[in-house]
Amino acid sequence: MGNVRHILTLVTAAGALLGSGLLTGCGYRAALHASYIPEVTDSTLYPGVKPEYQQLAALMEKDTGIPPSTGNTIGFIPDGDHKLQLMLQDLKAASKAIYMDYYRICADSAGTIVLDILRDKAAQGLDVRVMVDKAAETPKNFRALKKLPEAGVLFNSFYKPVWFIDGLVPPAGTHRDHRKILMTDGATAYLGGRNIQDKYFTSWRDADVRITGPAIEHIATVYMENQLRLNPQAAPLHIASDLNLEADKDNVPGLVQHRGKTVQVVHDSPIDKKLPMRNLFEWSIGHAKRYFWIYSPYTPPPKSTLNALKEAARRGVDVRWIVQGVSDVFMEEYIAEFLFRDLLEAGVRIFKWNTGIMHAKQFMSDDYLMAIGSVNMDNLSFFLNYENEAIIYDEDITREAAQRFQEDLTTHCSEVTIEEVKRWNIFRKFRNWFFYTFGGPVG
Repeated sequence: MGNVRHILTLVTAAGALLGSGLLTGCGYRAALHASYIPEVTDSTLYPGVKPEYQQLAALMEKDTGIPPSTGNTIGFIPDGDHKLQLMLQDLKAASKAIYMDYYRICADSAGTIVLDILRDKAAQGLDVRVMVDKAAETPKNFRALKKLPEAGVLFNSFYKPVWFIDGLVPPAGTHRDHRKILMTDGATAYLGGRNIQDKYFTSWRDADVRITGPAIEHIATVYMENQLRLNPQAAPLHIASDLNLEADKDNVPGLVQHRGKTVQVVHDSPIDKKLPMRNLFEWSIGHAKRYFWIYSPYTPPPKSTLNALKEAARRGVDVRWIVQGVSDVFMEEYIAEFLFRDLLEAGVRIFKWNTGIMHAKQFMSDDYLMAIGSVNMDNLSFFLNYENEAIIYDEDITREAAQRFQEDLTTHCSEVTIEEVKRWNIFRKFRNWFFYTFGGPVG
């Protein structure tokens, strides 16, 4: 009976996989080539970025129009309960404006507290704006969100796909607003992987950063891209008059804050046909010298990214990838497992997260480069979604995050070995091949 159930699972999933392949298979373009990477001839263009990383800064500016900014104050927030506490403090303290762009805002315990604050602040006359992805919301959540305009909140929802039609002729419905942005008073912002939902603040492992300083203006640019797409008449955002002063005076008890830091806020839009997120990952992997460590819960990446990981490991880079041990997404574990043997044989080390759900989207390299935001190392994030990412060029923050990565390996993870993978039975191997093959791999 067990084998029969397995076979039925494969058969009933085939239709979903075919639709998934159609949805995820559109819009892919060639891998990052050296001819596309700009040459930096004037090192003064990117103060605060080491010379060997200025090519990345130039590449990201070429793709997004946003350069790095210096003089920012940044706090790294890996713990969910701490993020909730800090976020509620900033929301309650807001006196001028609150701007939110999230994939999902749920009307559960944490979400209800946030929604109540938004309504209260709008009633007090603050400029309060909320954007969500409609496809990610349950009817209950969406009913609660649709009541926000009654209190004066400017509320917009992203396009809801019509799955059958979109699968046949994929239009904008395949493009999800996967961004996670919170701004208060035009002076403070949060970027990371967490949505507004109880599990992100309790049982799930994720990560965010809190930023004050000149980067706020760039985060506002990213926010307004979606705002104007949904509401062309929207007024400009409120931005604090002196962002350097805001960074200097920002002091949050209980949060380790790093001052005078350089960050480049980048965003991805499938409409403009550029690939900043894949370019970011592949450049960073390709230029790592000592280590490249990543949390990324969802797969598969394009083959060019997988090749970059393998090539880095072969040239002696310590490549480590924390994946989900148990996934919240059907098929995800199987697709990921299909990749393991090839990566392990090349020298990539893979670790499964064993305590709940790991949802963090973050990488660190060589004690200097860290990227954190909404971007998974997968095809949806690289090609089809609207995403945002903070690239931090700094030793202190990267080392703090790398230390937490090492602690997580010890406390929450188990390493996958090539011997273990070779012992998998034929059904497990076939199941993994099946879901990977029909799940939308990309050349």
